[in-house]
Amino acid sequence: MRKISDTIARLAALQARHAAHTADLGASDHLQTLADFGTNPGGLEAKFYIPNDLSKGTPLVVVLHGCTQNAAGYNHHSGWSPLADEAGFALLFPEQQRGNNPNLCFNWFQPGDTKRGSGEA
Repeated sequence: MRKISDTIARLAALQARHAAHTADLGASDHLQTLADFGTNPGGLEAKFYIPNDLSKGTPLVVVLHGCTQNAAGYNHHSGWSPLADEAGFALLFPEQQRGNNPNLCFNWFQPGDTKRGSGEA
């Protein structure tokens, strides 16, 4: 019978391999890094995608990745960029940091994170 510490070690190794794979997907992705976007109390990073020939005044869709994901991996597997090309809108992908949530979940469910001027956004 395996010990719980062995199971935890195996799960941690699996998660590390998954994170490395997701990061590799992002390396060839076409998202650009948004370098400076003003007040940033949560220390978030952000990526964006703007289709070619996008007209001024078109919509911006903000896409939040799920827990344990990052922006590039989520974009790669979800099809948001091809949809933006087809429908004509820009994309913004905020990217959660482990300091805010160890599982990289956005804390939208916490009351302090849903008020203007507070929380991680």
